[in-house]
Amino acid sequence: MIHLDANLLIAIVNPRDLHHPIACSVLAKSRSFSASALAWMEAHSRPMDIIHTQALRHILSGGIFPVDESTAALAGALFFQTGSNRRTRLDTMIAASAILAGAELATVNPGDFKPFVPLGLKLLSMECL
Repeated sequence: MIHLDANLLIAIVNPRDLHHPIACSVLAKSRSFSASALAWMEAHSRPMDIIHTQALRHILSGGIFPVDESTAALAGALFFQTGSNRRTRLDTMIAASAILAGAELATVNPGDFKPFVPLGLKLLSMECL
């Protein structure tokens, strides 16, 4: 399964987005896709109509993973272990969601998530796209 970060969720439904070709390359992998509720929230922090929302729900056949007690606890541990930088709070929750789902995380900002790789996060290699 591939967990999609917010930047890819946004790019999938916006052909004018700089990252749209990368998003299409990820989708071409023909695997099951999912996202964390936090990535879903970030994607909806921009105007999104019902048609695009429905299209994303269809793509996310693996579901939208809620932030539950286990996710929050792991995110807290990731936050502490990577230096407690306030800027990374959402990223720690997205990373925790992917780790608990056993999914690779696809993002156009791998640098934001590399600190979590030694702690169990699997990043989808974007170089091969």
